[in-house]
Amino acid sequence: MNRTPFCKYLKNSFLLLSLLLMPYFATAYITPKPSSTEFRQGHFSLTSASKVTYNHLDAKLVAEQFSAFLRPPTGYQLAVSQADKTVKSSINFKIVDLPLGDEGYQLLVKKDIIEVTAPTAKGLFWAMQSLRQLLPTEIESRMPINRQSWQIPQVMISDEPRFAYRGMHLDVSRHFFDVAFVKRYIDWLAMHKFNVFQWHLTDDQGWRVAIDAYPKLTTIGATRPNTIVGHTYDYKPLFDNQPVSGFYTKAQIKEVIEYAKARHIEVIPEIDIPGHSTAILAAYPELSCHQQAVSVQAQFGIFEDVLCPREDVFEFLAVIYKEVATLFPSQYIHIGGDEVIKKQWLASPVVKKLMQQHNLTTPEQVQSYFIKRVAKIVQALDKKVIGWDEILEGGVADDAVIMSWRGTEGGIQAAKMGHQVIMSPYQYIYLDAYQSRNLDEPKAIHGLSGLKHVYQYNPQPNHLTSEQQAYIIGAQGALWTEYIKTPRHAEYMLFPRLSALAETLWSSTDNKSWPDYSQNRLPELLKRYQQMHIYTAKSAYKPIISSTIKGTRLLAEITTEVANTSIYYTLDGSEPTLSSSLYQQPLSITEYTQLRAKSYVISLGRLVGDARLTLLPHLAIGKKITLAYPATGDSALKLQDGQFAYDQFYSADDYAIFYDSDLNAIIDFEDTILVKQVSLGYNSGRHRQLHPPTKIKVFGSNDQQNWQPLINVTDPQGPMSVFSFPPTKVRYLKVIAINSKQSNDSQIPKLPLYIDEIAVQ
Repeated sequence: MNRTPFCKYLKNSFLLLSLLLMPYFATAYITPKPSSTEFRQGHFSLTSASKVTYNHLDAKLVAEQFSAFLRPPTGYQLAVSQADKTVKSSINFKIVDLPLGDEGYQLLVKKDIIEVTAPTAKGLFWAMQSLRQLLPTEIESRMPINRQSWQIPQVMISDEPRFAYRGMHLDVSRHFFDVAFVKRYIDWLAMHKFNVFQWHLTDDQGWRVAIDAYPKLTTIGATRPNTIVGHTYDYKPLFDNQPVSGFYTKAQIKEVIEYAKARHIEVIPEIDIPGHSTAILAAYPELSCHQQAVSVQAQFGIFEDVLCPREDVFEFLAVIYKEVATLFPSQYIHIGGDEVIKKQWLASPVVKKLMQQHNLTTPEQVQSYFIKRVAKIVQALDKKVIGWDEILEGGVADDAVIMSWRGTEGGIQAAKMGHQVIMSPYQYIYLDAYQSRNLDEPKAIHGLSGLKHVYQYNPQPNHLTSEQQAYIIGAQGALWTEYIKTPRHAEYMLFPRLSALAETLWSSTDNKSWPDYSQNRLPELLKRYQQMHIYTAKSAYKPIISSTIKGTRLLAEITTEVANTSIYYTLDGSEPTLSSSLYQQPLSITEYTQLRAKSYVISLGRLVGDARLTLLPHLAIGKKITLAYPATGDSALKLQDGQFAYDQFYSADDYAIFYDSDLNAIIDFEDTILVKQVSLGYNSGRHRQLHPPTKIKVFGSNDQQNWQPLINVTDPQGPMSVFSFPPTKVRYLKVIAINSKQSNDSQIPKLPLYIDEIAVQ
């Protein structure tokens, strides 16, 4: 075969020509991913001469909404008119019979016309959200963009949702958000095809809805004098001096409901009882069992003050729920029912008498009695009851819908019992959790729920039968706002995780792909969010540092959730730059190392993240360790894994945890060795109410009988202690850290001691 340069040139030229002559099929990325998408050659050109039509009054509002959405960036004043026939350069919204559910739609883009068809206005509205994502990202700008036309790729889409219930929650009690923000929140939900907005209106830290019959709920219960600074369980909590106040008038709530209705979103109110009721009791203390004055809570967490199961309390709640039911047209009312501390009930003569009268033997049965009474009140108002999964305890109210938040177990149990279920496990879809372990993340409540973790969540456990799975009607994300004070912070926590949850709820499991989402649609979404001036997290691109022990070697690995992201690192704790080392393979750690990494995101043109991990290969790695008091689960492994957690993002998984007990460890080196230093890391309360050890002692021995004192320190100053002593030959090393065991919080009766490493050198 002739392989001369000229022949190669001809071959490459013919290949290039053939590629140029091939039909060009445009593409675009829609989230959540539609059921079926077929792109075709060519575009529809949207110009000032284009027309918007509808064929039915139910389609008119959607047509008008689309025309209004286009106006700011395009400047087009596109008239909306009724038309039975399609005309050139028109976008036609049509109610027609289709073999799809009532939220399904079809979207056909041709060269001269766009046909948007659905059996209902809801379907048309969701189709409109897909159509907007076919337009260039600049269409999201609310400022004029200088273009003569806007190109929409030719495509045929057929689509419908996986779940009927696709919800998102907003807590406005812990921090109050005004009507303007709530409307923006609803706009974001609509864009991502959510159809339920749960409005968490009451909690210990504030009552946020006007009730005519009980005005003190807002004059007293809507204001707290200050708020904790830091985390609510910090070892030494501090408070600011800034009151938090606010509530919604009935007119404002009606305004929000109408706004959501126009976007086919149902607004479900949550009035949380019998726990999380401190704001109620601050206004009306006579409703508790002890009937003593309390204040609206400035801390976050779970509190002992609860409503008392008396007739006057149920009469009070009947009035409240009647006003709420009149105000909210939703088929549901959420009654809470979670995290009820029953201490006051057990101490109350009234409750003891109630238990005797109704043959109740446990406090859980008292809660069940309370919830069933409230459920009857709500059901008498022709509303369905939703409650957190604790309402299963002691017996659940008939026809109650269970919202499973503590995990999936409550939802699974409820589905097997024949109750409808909304999955909302905090481990996956509570969007107030941290998005990465990088130290540049803003303060969050606790836990870790990255973008990939949210995306891969499946609300219907595979081990359930198809009949049991059918009771799971959908899922709901949550944005609790204990540590989210501003709209900007809320945006960061929501985006882009909201899009990942949207795809989980809308798209079929067969149609989901993390590589497709993260490599194709996520970059486009980020551009679209930028045009919308949304403050988005880039956490999925940030480095993830982990370490493993192979034999006696300590290896560090750096990855990202989004594949093919360049990572730059340093080994001395200095800030990485583009001139730093490019990560290519696992790193062998042979000495004390402060590994630090950043990722380069091409679309942003800059480095993001700040991942850090302190590593130290030491003599105790891989050696037998014996504990006088066991650590929880397999957490003892963290004592000898070569990595410190004291300077890390907080995660309980990084520590050996000793509840109400001390660390008392003996390490067997198998032979006599020379030791001269012991380093001990521990959590001293940066994120939770955790006390440092009150005393640390270290002993050496060659026979486990005679122990030589090496270290004895009282009140060590953490979060890491390094103890040096004269070089000593030992086979065994005993390390003791004394737990203070003095909890000041009823929620943590057994104080934990968190130890993250015993490094021996």
